[in-house]
Amino acid sequence: MLHRLAFISFVTAGAMAVLGGCAQEDYYCDADGCYYCDGVGCRAVDPPDRTLCRGDFECPSGELCTDLGCAASGCTADADCVEGTVCREGWCVSPTEPNPTPTPGECTNNDDCDADLECVDGTCTPRVTPPACTVDGDCGTAQVCLDGECRDVDDTCHFNTECGPGRVCVDQRCTEACSASNPCPEGQMCDADVYCVDVTPVDECVQNTDCESGQVCVDGSCKDECSTDAQCSEGLYCAAGRCQIDDRPNPFCTQDSDCMAGAVCRNGACRSPCTEHAECPRFDVALTFCLDMVCATTNEATSDCTGASDCMSGQSCVDGVCR
Repeated sequence: MLHRLAFISFVTAGAMAVLGGCAQEDYYCDADGCYYCDGVGCRAVDPPDRTLCRGDFECPSGELCTDLGCAASGCTADADCVEGTVCREGWCVSPTEPNPTPTPGECTNNDDCDADLECVDGTCTPRVTPPACTVDGDCGTAQVCLDGECRDVDDTCHFNTECGPGRVCVDQRCTEACSASNPCPEGQMCDADVYCVDVTPVDECVQNTDCESGQVCVDGSCKDECSTDAQCSEGLYCAAGRCQIDDRPNPFCTQDSDCMAGAVCRNGACRSPCTEHAECPRFDVALTFCLDMVCATTNEATSDCTGASDCMSGQSCVDGVCR
């Protein structure tokens, strides 16, 4: 009789355990995880895989970048979160995860960001530029790869003659020429007494609100927003929605009739035709070679580079010569 009562008590206790636990709810979470349950038992519900991120821009809508990866934010109850996660302090997390720390990708200038990102409004964001490239083959027809950007061939230079007066060709970009008596524009400094280079940003801004209306904070400097070249100041042009230094060639002819009598138009520049070297110094002492039937400078005739990649580390290609 005592053995029979003990057996009944054991069965009753087991049934109460089932009724009081999994059998009463299909889905629940505790400190160890989330589960689907029935009268037989429970199976774990894994949280969704997290997307690794460098900033909010790499996360889906409704999620923010954290040290755990992309995480949904703004919840007020577990029901606001996907299965496998619970709502904790406004974040949807797995019961076993710590509270996430936001990592939106804050920055003060481009040095704080990866190479394919730029610092805009205090946050690292994808560069708003032509497609990234490593070789010319990565670019479209009539484009070349210049400093990781695809650029139209017409927007690059090889020699000073393509840039127009007062500019020199440096690493395929037309750059303001300078000297002790010819200083650079504001925001630039004279390198090697030959050409102007941008001064390292002084972090005049961190986010757009630090700039005037109509400007955006890029790489620690306030840049005017634009949609056309006409909205930019002299020496600047509109690219990627903001005014930037105009480093494009400045052709001053498109056909022979644009040049003085006897000259021909080649690559946007008026050139003196020739048949032999001796003819050229008569036009200009700097013209010492007859190259492809037009007079050329020594640098043009004996060029050893077209861009920085052709030169030693720390050198630039200036007018076809590494220096």
